[in-house]
Order: sequence, then C-alpha cells, then structure tokens
Amino acid sequence: LLEQVKELKEKVAQLEEKMKYAEVTLIAEEERKVDPAGLYADFSRANLVKMVLDWQGSVVEVSSSQFRNAIA
Repeated sequence: LLEQVKELKEKVAQLEEKMKYAEVTLIAEEERKVDPAGLYADFSRANLVKMVLDWQGSVVEVSSSQFRNAIA
C-alpha cells in the first residue's frame, strides 16, 4: 500500500510538471499570435502598461487638438 502511494505521488508530480509546460506553451502561442514580430517579447507587464497609457494619452491629445481645430 505504501509503495502504491509513493508511485501515485510520483505520477502526480510528473503530471504537474506536464501541466506547467502545457500552460507555458499555450501562453507562448497566444503571444505569437498577438505579437508575431516579437517586438514586445522582452517587455515586462509594467512596461506594456506604461506604453499603452502613453499611447492612449497621445491619441486623446491628438483627437482633442483636431476637435478644437474643427470647431475654430
């Protein structure tokens, strides 16, 4: 009985390792779809958020300027 428990624990550990690999593979595939050129592959989450917020601010600024020009 103890040997069966030991074998089952080993199987559980192996399956957990396989799950980790499968999750990483899935994430990598999804990232390749979104960023096929790999431009943002080395970015941290904080850098990506900063870039998005900077870009968003630029878009709002340009849109506001165009709106003011259209009204004037």
